[in-house]
Amino acid sequence: MMSTNYMARGNLELVTSFDHGSESSKVDPALKEKLKQNTVTLESEYEKLEKSDLDNWENIRGPRLWEDSRTVQQQRREALRLKTE
Repeated sequence: MMSTNYMARGNLELVTSFDHGSESSKVDPALKEKLKQNTVTLESEYEKLEKSDLDNWENIRGPRLWEDSRTVQQQRREALRLKTE
């Protein structure tokens, strides 16, 4: 009987704290307006994918944990420069 009382009381406290939290957290009007202006749809993203050239791409490996990312980037830039000359 005692554990049932704790479970019911705990559930009630969770529900009331959830309800209270949702009332106190108001959305910023500027953010709300910005979200309304966002016109990204599934169809628009699909059109972008259709326009992109997915057949010609290059696999670029990221630096390993033990490699310095700046040196790897510099080496890639140098290799790309030599490739285009």
